[in-house]
Amino acid sequence: MAKILLLGSGRDVYREYLLASVAADHDVVLVQDGPVTWQRRHLTAAHHVAPDDPQAILRVARDESVDGVLTWMESWVESAAAVSTALRLPGHPVLSARASRDKHRMRQVWAAAGVPSARSILVTDEAQAGRAAAEIGYPVVVKPRALAASVGVTLARSPAELRRAYAVAAGAGLDRFENAVPGVLVEEYLDGPEISVESVVVRGGRVRPVAVTEKRTGLPPGFEELGHLVSGARRAEQLASVRRVVEAAHDALGLCEGTTHAELRLTDRGPRLVELAARLGGDLIPRLVGLATGIDLGAAAAAAALGEDPLLTATRRDSAGIVFRYPDRAGEVARLDPVPVLPGVVEAAWTAPVGTRVALPPDGFIGRLGYAIAVAGDDATCRERLDRAHAALVPVLAGQPELAGAGSR
Repeated sequence: MAKILLLGSGRDVYREYLLASVAADHDVVLVQDGPVTWQRRHLTAAHHVAPDDPQAILRVARDESVDGVLTWMESWVESAAAVSTALRLPGHPVLSARASRDKHRMRQVWAAAGVPSARSILVTDEAQAGRAAAEIGYPVVVKPRALAASVGVTLARSPAELRRAYAVAAGAGLDRFENAVPGVLVEEYLDGPEISVESVVVRGGRVRPVAVTEKRTGLPPGFEELGHLVSGARRAEQLASVRRVVEAAHDALGLCEGTTHAELRLTDRGPRLVELAARLGGDLIPRLVGLATGIDLGAAAAAAALGEDPLLTATRRDSAGIVFRYPDRAGEVARLDPVPVLPGVVEAAWTAPVGTRVALPPDGFIGRLGYAIAVAGDDATCRERLDRAHAALVPVLAGQPELAGAGSR
């Protein structure tokens, strides 16, 4: 079997299904900077290396004689590109990978290429942020120049809100992945439904969009992703409406071979790019794609890493969605009752233990306590099942014996 070097693995609850898919048909060598626990059953070898040490990763790759390099973790994207380039293996170019992690550079590239996106101004202090917001016009979105998962991203509707938004963005961090490049972006607010597009870029730089995910965001002033839905039945129609702009965004960045996750807003002026990551999407989105369409994005990512043509033919036309359970206020989790079995809900779990302290935007981000995945033959039924699952996931916070967020959707 071909041997794949996997850089980073993530949490089992969010990423084990991908690792299992890759390991089913390949030998997997894992490189990561944390302990190897649940991953071990899927691996042939593991090495402890930091994500910002591409030379050490390259030595592992050569010693292990790997045939491809793969990551789905944001903090490993540049190292994956550097190692695959050094070994002349399939992958995204280093400069393209770097641009995908630098939202300022991404905006510059898209503006030069005429790719529709948000107007954006890079600032380094609060005074500059105020001038940028006045120039663009309120409301504005304020975000870190790097990071992922909407961490540190908030909406400001006034100068008073802008001051808080700037402080939040400037100080944001995601676990140990600190903002890789300095600066904060003040951007035009794009109104309209938000979606993501999962794509595979194959040999020759050909972009193959696979599926559209409808997002539901909330918890203002943040943009927390509260849930996602993938419609197998409407897949072709959805992809046709955004294919041209998604392909243009890839071409401008020079992404060559691998998987990508694009986020867009469907505005009254047409689809406009929010960002484009040189990796698979998170939040179990690839799992939803598989449940709705039958397309295995883990296997597709492995094929792309080996320079092979992935299998991207849909075999299902179902709807699959996920809902995340947040509390309705900040506090400490006192009790999490067993997750009930519900019709059409194929997976549900608590992801934070009792005793977890959770904060909501703008004081904290990704304050999720659990999730549920539902599948149905149509979108409406899938959403109904997600609503019932959300209502059944009832966290109780300290000092609050009643439901913490029940019915708050």
